[in-house]
Amino acid sequence: MTAMRACSGLGSSVFIRRSLVAARAGMEYARTSRAAGPGLSVGRACSDRCKDSAFSLIHRLLSLHKKRAKKFCDCGHNLVFSVQSPPIEGDRGMSNVEDLARFARRANPSEKPIGDNLFSSVEAVWDRVQDREIAGMLLDAIPGIFFLVDTRYRIRLWNRRLQKLTGFKSEKIIRMSVLDLFDDSDRVEMELALEKCLIEEQSTVDTSVVIEEGSSPLHHFQNQLVELDGEQMIACVAMDVSRLKEVEAEHARQRVQLERLASHVPGTVYQLQRDHDTGRLWFPYASAKFHQVFGMDYADVAEDASPLIDRIHGADSDRVMQALERSAETMKPFFQELRMYPVGRARTDDAIEWIEIDSGPEKLSDGSVVWHGFARLVTHRRQLERKLTQLAYFDELTGLPNRANLQSTLRDELTAAVSAREGLAVLYLDLDNFNDINDAWSHAAGDRLLKEVGERLKSLVDGEGMLGRIGGDEFLVILRGQRVREQAEALGEAICDTMNAPMHLGDRQVRMTMSIGISMFPCDAETAEDLIRHADAAVYNAKSQGPGRVGRYSRELTEAARARRYLETELRTAIEGEQIQVALQPIVSLEDGKTVAVEALARWYHWEDGWLSPDRFVAMAEKRGLIGALGEQVYRRAMQAVADMPGITLALNVAPGQLQDSSFARRLVDLAQDCGLGAERIEVELTERAFLGDGTLALDQIDRLRYAGINVSIDDFGSGFSSLGYLRRLPAQRLKIDRMFVRQIENDPASAAIVRAVTSLAHDLGMEVTAEGVETANEAEFVRSVGCDYAQGWYYGRPDLVE
Repeated sequence: MTAMRACSGLGSSVFIRRSLVAARAGMEYARTSRAAGPGLSVGRACSDRCKDSAFSLIHRLLSLHKKRAKKFCDCGHNLVFSVQSPPIEGDRGMSNVEDLARFARRANPSEKPIGDNLFSSVEAVWDRVQDREIAGMLLDAIPGIFFLVDTRYRIRLWNRRLQKLTGFKSEKIIRMSVLDLFDDSDRVEMELALEKCLIEEQSTVDTSVVIEEGSSPLHHFQNQLVELDGEQMIACVAMDVSRLKEVEAEHARQRVQLERLASHVPGTVYQLQRDHDTGRLWFPYASAKFHQVFGMDYADVAEDASPLIDRIHGADSDRVMQALERSAETMKPFFQELRMYPVGRARTDDAIEWIEIDSGPEKLSDGSVVWHGFARLVTHRRQLERKLTQLAYFDELTGLPNRANLQSTLRDELTAAVSAREGLAVLYLDLDNFNDINDAWSHAAGDRLLKEVGERLKSLVDGEGMLGRIGGDEFLVILRGQRVREQAEALGEAICDTMNAPMHLGDRQVRMTMSIGISMFPCDAETAEDLIRHADAAVYNAKSQGPGRVGRYSRELTEAARARRYLETELRTAIEGEQIQVALQPIVSLEDGKTVAVEALARWYHWEDGWLSPDRFVAMAEKRGLIGALGEQVYRRAMQAVADMPGITLALNVAPGQLQDSSFARRLVDLAQDCGLGAERIEVELTERAFLGDGTLALDQIDRLRYAGINVSIDDFGSGFSSLGYLRRLPAQRLKIDRMFVRQIENDPASAAIVRAVTSLAHDLGMEVTAEGVETANEAEFVRSVGCDYAQGWYYGRPDLVE
């Protein structure tokens, strides 16, 4: 039985652990001359180490069994062990010896070829091996269990490891069916595997063997159909794979955990590897969101990353690949933001996606580099950053550089001008009377106008300098060159001419003018801040001389600008401290000369400059956004005073900007109630500028005032934007003729004719007329004679301060 067991043992698919010297072994026969005598030879050893190992193995076998070389073969052949090293890696970290047949064929080329199958080749070898004990030793050296069964599944042959594993003695095993080695579902699995082997000549199965104390660890069975002495049998070899399965299960568990973690991060986790010899790049691993980030399946780049690399934006490709090369050389982290073209879309800048990549390199034992990294889409963040940059440095309405951008550029241009020994000019551009458009036609109309102004200016400035919008209706131009003074003056005149051309607001045409102030480097200022401030002073001075003018900075303007800023600060302080006073000027009836109303006029006594004319601070309050607080302070004091004057109406001046406040009418009515003054005793005076354009918001506020019982009067008619068409549209009960016509009626027939005509027209429209600025008896007689209903001026009484 021992000899038979040894023979069949050679007919198995033998696995030898890596720790053994021989990684792939085979037996071949070499014919030697009888002169050589019996002996032992070793051939085809690829190294001295392998040859020594083979000798050691053979001598060990001989010493154990006290066999001589001549007993190996009676026909004069020597048994030769052929050892190949290093071990060839096989499944699950072990080396296979199924090449035995090929070794045998090469040793006997003249004989009938031996089959490729190890099991059939062993049968041929067995016919030549005389010492069965040596074969048995080799069989028992298999690091796993082995048994041979017939077609009725009876165990015919086994090795000692089967007995050691199961604890069964030979007397029991010889009487067993192979299926008795398995329990329950394992028996079914093994039976199916054996049936498959009988049909297909080989099969595999993972199952456990019954042992005395339960079940063995999981084994991997390899089953092979063989023929021995004309009888079909199944040779089964099994290795303990329980530890391997545990490792595989742990790896699977860790992979599931990794995938779960990766599924909750806003991007993909990946490994990118570069071959040391060829430089080829591929992705050994990528998490499920790889497609979401890169727009392509992981399978498309698992073996070759070039399809992904080809989609990198041309402007980024070289930079990214150079950074990857540096990372491989220095072993420093690889971090890049790059643009990629989406798959299946045209390669345009509008279609790009921004991707952020962050990874750390690791050098492998073969010299390859693998980057363990993380990638995510940052397109939305980039868009937000671009929008924030646009908002931070560009005007949202016109798209032009804003104040911060202009100041930064101006500093850079100053540095460049010094280096190039060039001059520099700053042009401060300010639309004249823009607030009239804004207040009368709405802010939306004003915005459309500003956009058209910006387009006109760009057509003039492009190629010459930098244009930007400082804010509101103010723009700035920066010029640099050798003859910048002449260039600035010529550009200023061209801008004024361009602004004179009609502009379109829907179906309306508007003509605008622009005032321009110029300051020069280095003669006027040497810093960006001073250049802008001096140009502002120059444009303010230009405006004082009339609309549409170009003014140059002079040192005197600095003092004027400083005084103006000082006055603005003082005005704000005065309003906050309720230092604005009120004077009441009478309005008389020309029918009987009695006072029927008083007009409230703002007065400001400055601690240093004394009494200041309203012309100096009212317009300033409008421009600086203080008119609402100023008006409310004046209204309250006037209402409190007139409440004690029975039968007297209070006339209040309302600026166009105040009517743009949707709460103005409500707050005025509430204030009158608080002061005990009936709404029917209040009259608001508005200039025609308040109704310029559609005046939707202004008209809405006027309607609310009229509904509350407050009357409306048109103030300063005949100046500014006077149009007879407005008289038909305005919801007014009274019209006040501007004082400039009244003052000239004695010397200017045209002025007298205008007063006469306006009075007649107003009456025809159902409105009463008040003549302003009457200072002499002749003027008083004239306005009475042409039919004016009321008059106001120093002739009837100067304004009196309210105590």
